[in-house]
This record gives sequence, C-alpha cells and structure tokens, in this order.
Amino acid sequence: MWRFLLLIGIVSYILYKVGSFFFRMGAASQNIKSRDKAQSNGAAPKKGASGKIKGGDYVDYEEVK
Repeated sequence: MWRFLLLIGIVSYILYKVGSFFFRMGAASQNIKSRDKAQSNGAAPKKGASGKIKGGDYVDYEEVK
C-alpha cells in the first residue's frame, strides 16, 4: 500500500515538473513571437513610458505624432 502511494506521489511530482517546464517554454515562445512580429512591422517594442506624457493625462489626437 505504501509503495503504491509513494509511486503515485513520485509520478505526480514528475508530471508537475514536466508540465511546468512545457508551460514556461510555451509562454517564452509567445513573447518571442510577439516581439519578432512587432519588429517586422517596423514598430519597436515598448519598454516603458516615454516622453512627457504620464499615465492618465489627456492628449489631443492632433498632438500625438
């Protein structure tokens, strides 16, 4: 009985680790694909707020270049 429970525990732990590894690989590949797509369109990926505009400030459409 104890061997069976130990075996189930070990197998579930291994499946958990392998599943999390594949999940992280998939998330990383999505980030790479979106970054490559943005660069191929001529747009650089945004690294943060730039310029004098702070979050929440109203900007007229004509002012944006």
